[in-house]
Amino acid sequence: MPIVNDSVLYSVVREEHMMHNDFFLRYLDFVDEPQPTSLILTCFAGNRACYEVRYEAEEIAARFQYGREEIARYRQSSLRRILGRPHNLQNAFLHEHFSFFSSEAVNRLVVEAKCGEKILETEIAIVPYESPNRYTFPMSGTFLVTDTYPSINSHRWCRNSEFAFDVGCFHESLESSVISGAPVFAACGGIVEEVFDGLPDTDDATDLGQVEKQYGEHVRIDGNHVLIRHANGELSLYAHLLKNSVCVKAGETVRAGQQVGRVGSSGSSYLPHLHFHAMRNGIEGPGIPIRFEGLKTLLGEPCFLDDTVNLVRNEIGPAT
Repeated sequence: MPIVNDSVLYSVVREEHMMHNDFFLRYLDFVDEPQPTSLILTCFAGNRACYEVRYEAEEIAARFQYGREEIARYRQSSLRRILGRPHNLQNAFLHEHFSFFSSEAVNRLVVEAKCGEKILETEIAIVPYESPNRYTFPMSGTFLVTDTYPSINSHRWCRNSEFAFDVGCFHESLESSVISGAPVFAACGGIVEEVFDGLPDTDDATDLGQVEKQYGEHVRIDGNHVLIRHANGELSLYAHLLKNSVCVKAGETVRAGQQVGRVGSSGSSYLPHLHFHAMRNGIEGPGIPIRFEGLKTLLGEPCFLDDTVNLVRNEIGPAT
């Protein structure tokens, strides 16, 4: 049986004298096949090999053991969000992060594995994603933006939130958050697809299991939230909003820069912050990287959120 994997992976490509490629291989599932004894991952730009990773039997065995332990944590209800598939993995190699320089942006990944006496091969398209829509940063002021795509954490492990980030703001002592209640704005014009409001901020007394039992897994994770559908099949999610702050309704048309809520700490959140991510083809579709127009560093340089920790400044004008 062939290797099962995502057929397309979205990448971020930026020019730093050479091309810096950044993409994430979520899984290779060797269904009904013996565990590989060798694995070669080769990145191509056209027909030219640019970058290669090789694994031999001992490391492969360790990675498959990690895969078994990780997969055991996945709920059936979460699989489309995490993996983009309805069924769990059977015999999988997980989580390979590619971050490297080449003379051109790579456009395909070729996987070759030796499984017993067979050589299995699969090819995955690598697509440097650039949104055709215009986005502005969803908050106005000076903020700390963390858990961006170079951080290999729970955001990037999940297919739909692969390019998510968290926005916070702290007292100069860094001992307390001062962002709660700050307004959150639509990053791009569109139609509100989904809203939820009514949860208080999460604290030590919050029973998230009861929240899920009453409202579902989506609300347990994202708390009070707004989901907006944009042109070209894209959506943006604004999560962990403050109770009673959501000021748009499902079906409403919103403009870029229009307020949709305020920062809180509802759902799976233990500190006030805004969680933002964009995706394609529905709430369980693949995450996409977004470049925000006009976003600057504290030094006034353009900021593309391509560091693990970013200090940014943004000013939002009237909604357009």
